[in-house]
Amino acid sequence: MNGWNAAVEGKVLPWVGLVADFGSRYGSTPVACEVQPGGQLCVGLGHVSEYSFLFGPRVSFSAGKIRPFAQALFGAGHINTDIVGSNTSFSTELGGGVDFKIVRPIAWRVEGDYLETRFFSATQNNFRLSTGIVLRF
Repeated sequence: MNGWNAAVEGKVLPWVGLVADFGSRYGSTPVACEVQPGGQLCVGLGHVSEYSFLFGPRVSFSAGKIRPFAQALFGAGHINTDIVGSNTSFSTELGGGVDFKIVRPIAWRVEGDYLETRFFSATQNNFRLSTGIVLRF
């Protein structure tokens, strides 16, 4: 699925920050329903909107024009589907990336994360790859 991601980081120590990360993904994907008593398992291609609200620590250091980082974020995820409805669950994200400094307040980020959700009493293991502009104040 495609989407967007936005994060805000406040430094606690020079190499440790606290992060608030918000994201959303949209697309069409195979969706399976639960088996209903006397019914059948339904499977179909449905529109899905998924949102994440995550918070936690990020460890980073600067080495010239690059700034690698690792993070562990925890919070909530919410999903809307046109086949099985919506659900909210606990979410965990573990990952990291690197910022490439362009000019003093602007950098380019490449990030990869493992994102686990537990929608509809089942565990989803996903990989999230994102890239984009970083503004530093």
